[in-house]
This record gives sequence, C-alpha cells and structure tokens, in this order.
Amino acid sequence: MADENLQKLNRKELQLIYDSRYQGYKAALKDLQSEIEKVFKKISIYPSIKSRIKSFKSYYRKKLAKTKDTRFPEEGCAIPDLLGIRIVCPFLEDIKEIEMTLSREFQILDYEQKSSSSFREFGYESTHLLIKAPPKIIKNHNLEENLVCEIQIRTILQDAWAEVEHELVYKAEFSPFDEPLKRKLAALNANLTLSDIIFQEIRNYQRQLHLELKKRRKTFFEEVQKFSPIPLNNKETKRESRVGNEAIATKNILFKNKAPLSKTIKTIDDLLLEALYAHNSHKIAEAIEIYTYILSLKPGEQLQPLIYIHRGMAYFSESRYDLAMSDFSEALKLNPENDKAFYYRGVMHSISQNYPAALADLNRSINLNPSWAVPFLSRAQVYFHLGDNPKALADCEEALSLEPGLEQLISFRNFIRSEMEL
Repeated sequence: MADENLQKLNRKELQLIYDSRYQGYKAALKDLQSEIEKVFKKISIYPSIKSRIKSFKSYYRKKLAKTKDTRFPEEGCAIPDLLGIRIVCPFLEDIKEIEMTLSREFQILDYEQKSSSSFREFGYESTHLLIKAPPKIIKNHNLEENLVCEIQIRTILQDAWAEVEHELVYKAEFSPFDEPLKRKLAALNANLTLSDIIFQEIRNYQRQLHLELKKRRKTFFEEVQKFSPIPLNNKETKRESRVGNEAIATKNILFKNKAPLSKTIKTIDDLLLEALYAHNSHKIAEAIEIYTYILSLKPGEQLQPLIYIHRGMAYFSESRYDLAMSDFSEALKLNPENDKAFYYRGVMHSISQNYPAALADLNRSINLNPSWAVPFLSRAQVYFHLGDNPKALADCEEALSLEPGLEQLISFRNFIRSEMEL
C-alpha cells in the first residue's frame, strides 16, 4: 500500500511539473515548426507539417515503461518524443531531401528508419529524427537545456497506412488470428507501398520529359533566331551544342542497358522520351520516324497535338517548312486553344513573309498565354518587318519584363532603339 501511495504521489508531482511547463512546450513547439517551415520555403519544399505535445497520460505511461523506479528523481525531459513533429510529403525522394535539409539546419541526436515485418507493426514505415531544440528557443521559453523533439518523415501513403493501422490495431487492441484477414492487410500495405514507388516513377518520367521538352523548345527558339535581323552569336551556338551533347549523354545513361526497339515492348511514354532524346541529339530523321509511329498508334486527344508540334519542329530543323506548317495546323485542329501551336505556326508564317497571318497567330498565342516571353519577341520581329518600330519596341519591353535575362531580346531591343534614333 505504501508503494502504491508513493506511485500516486510521484504521478501527482510529475503532473505538476508537466503542467507548469506545458505552455512553454507549446510555444517552443510552435517556434520550432515555424523555423522548419522557413527552412523548407528557402528551397521550395512545401510538405504538410503537423505538431503535437504528448498528453500527460501517454507521457506517464511511457515513463513507467522506461524505468522500474516510479519515484522519478529527474526533473528533465526523459521522454524523447514529448514534443513531436510529423512531416508528410508526396514522394519517396522528398524524404531524403527533407532529411538532408534538417541535418544541415539542426543538431541531429539520433536517426532511425522504422520498418517492421511483425504483424503489429506490419508495413509501418517512417523516418524518425531526434533533434535538439535550438538554444534560442529554449532560452526564450525558459525550458530545460536537454529539450529534444522527435520528427517523423513519411509519404502521404505511409502516413495514411499508419493512421489506419493505429485505428485497426493499436487503438482497438485488435490482433486478428484469421490468416485470410492477415493476408488482406498485407495486400493493402503492399498496394500502398507499390503505389508510392509508381508515383515516384511517374514523377521521374515527368521530370525527364519536362527537361527534354524544355531543351527542344530552346533549340527551336535558337534556330528561329537565325532568321532575325540580329545574327545568333557564337556563345549561344556553343551553348546549344553543349545542350545537344548533354542530351546524348543522358540518353546513353538511361538506355545503355536496354534492348533495341524491335526487341522491347515500349509504351507511348517510352517512345515519346526516345523521340525527344533523338531530337535533342540532332538525330532528326530518327525523331521524325518515332513521332510518326506514335501518331500511328492513335494516342489520346491530349497527346496528339503535342506529337504533331514536335514533329513539326523536327521538320523545321530539316527546312521542310510545308510539312512543319501542316503539323502545327493539325495540332490546332485537335486543340484550338494551344498557345504553343499558334506560336510555332506564327513563326512559320513570319519566315515565309506572310506577316499578316504571322501577326494573327502570334496575337492568339499571346492572348492565350500572356506570361510567355518568346511570342512577344517573334511579334516584335514581325512588327519590325512591317515597319512599326514603336510596337516592336513595346513588345521587346514587355517580353523583357517577363524574362529579363533573355539575350536575344536585349540585343533586338537595342537594335530597334538604334533604328529609331536614325
């Protein structure tokens, strides 16, 4: 009975310590979360961040589990997850980036990759970091110097599984013995794990596609500038050559272990990337062949205009202007609101000196996407050919407000200014 009373008394004392510090813990946790959010904002990471203070009931239960001595002589924070922050991000690769960012900005005391194959923890995956609270936060809230915070990092799907598992297993103290039910839970977790992997693969594909599309558009822009009153300088030509070499290197890395096209079943996504690699590597005939093959497969309505546009750019690279014009027009038939197709067709009209038609298409492109600088430059060049230097200059200024460092724009604007001063 004496031991029982002592335990109750010590619980009461510990409750008083916990209560006296609770507001300080709450404020410190808020400040720490704010610091983490600021760090992520600097590198354009925007995960979901949640924080919590362990309830006294949970704190006391964990305290009892950690020591047989219930008198609790220490006053410091002996439970490392009293303060907790959970960071939830969309993709698997984000976890590593978040880990590295936190390790640069905070003192990491411990690192643990939680993953278990036992049933009660089946499928639970989470990265746990134990960080020391920054001295400034400790001092501001008059807290113990050894204050720490546990940070959990998960993907959205890992977090979803942890939440559901907590409800089904831990909170309900449920431990199924039925093997089919166990297999169902295992299958659910396997599906979530596989989904995380697939989401990451899709993101990787989109990143590769975006990179190659960006290179292709840049190359087209550089090729078009050969028709400008301002000749393309050597520095830009060399840089474009380097972009081509990078594309070749990228293709070699990604496809060095793959079988030839005839021996491998490839998706339209695979084919599109391969066409772009060939295009950016200046293998224009190969790119046209792949684009044409993709179109023969009748891809979806959203993809077809994109393929026509890029095949049109490939035809343009080979000076097959009629075919390029035809493809850009075909893209517009499929998607009459495609600002890029209007731009490319407007450029073709400009090259063929059909300036009224060029102006109509470039106007449409700009109306659809007024934040894209390149059509303004092309329209400025059309205005110059039409003898309207004030409008040409206005378009240059507008384009430079959107993309201040574009060298061709600066050169053309200065050229227009010099013409107007004559």
